[in-house]
Amino acid sequence: MVSLAQKLQKSKRNKRWRKRKRKHVAELFQKESAEFDRVDQEADEWRARQIANDIAKRKVESMKQIAKKKANEERKRLESELELALMVEKLQELRSVRVEKLKKQGHFLPEEDDKYLERVKAAVEEEERQAATAARTDAAKDAILTAEESRKAAHNTTAQEDGLGQPKSGSAPEQNQGDASISERSDHASQKTEHDDQKVEIKGPVHSESLTNLPFEFYHYYHGSSYDLGTLIEVRRMWDSFIRPGGSRIPGHWVQPPPPANDVWASYLVQPNWISACCFVRYSPQDLPSDFLANKWECSSAVMHYCGILLENG
Repeated sequence: MVSLAQKLQKSKRNKRWRKRKRKHVAELFQKESAEFDRVDQEADEWRARQIANDIAKRKVESMKQIAKKKANEERKRLESELELALMVEKLQELRSVRVEKLKKQGHFLPEEDDKYLERVKAAVEEEERQAATAARTDAAKDAILTAEESRKAAHNTTAQEDGLGQPKSGSAPEQNQGDASISERSDHASQKTEHDDQKVEIKGPVHSESLTNLPFEFYHYYHGSSYDLGTLIEVRRMWDSFIRPGGSRIPGHWVQPPPPANDVWASYLVQPNWISACCFVRYSPQDLPSDFLANKWECSSAVMHYCGILLENG
């Protein structure tokens, strides 16, 4: 009996041990599978981060390439403009040197040259002013668009609030509704008269506030022409360069020369008249044409120089 009891106790002890062992093995297997899942999740997250970093790097590289390309184009444009500006300066210096040389030699130079230089300087200043105005306008466009978007959002919000408040006022008497319609028609008529007088599109308090809150450059460009003739001419000149592709303010036709150039002096550019001009030095005034005698004191230095060359060459 003692041995049987010991065997039963031993069998129960073995069963409990096997049960604990199976439970321990199941826990180990569960922990191992959870660890595998965690490692897989970390690997997926790392892979997603790497892909996002690669995409961001590619975007940054593409943006750098675009910015570099634009910078190169801008640099080439500025270099060409700088070359033209330097060429103009060198030509002006060369012209001033030649003018001084001709003055020292005793040649007559009309005052039209100084006027031409003044016109050139005025044109250069005008171009610089227009370029500065265009730069300020481009800088203000983004701010204007942002302000317009915020204004539209605020207007939509107020319109929704007004729409919610309208049903509450629907119980008013019909007489009040008639008075309100009459007042609205009178306000509309007054606004219409103001629109006809000022020629500005003002159709309510929102538009008037938007006009008063506009930047100076925007208002000067879009509404200044209604009040100032100089502003109208300025804006039209700015638009004239865009009438056709590649347009310019430089005229595409022949510009007539300023005085003292005229048809009489143009006639002496022909070969027979040059020979008659030489007679001014070689022969007496009675042998010269009447038109030459009438304009002989306006003869330019180039004509006299050419006459001297002809006399030296016989």
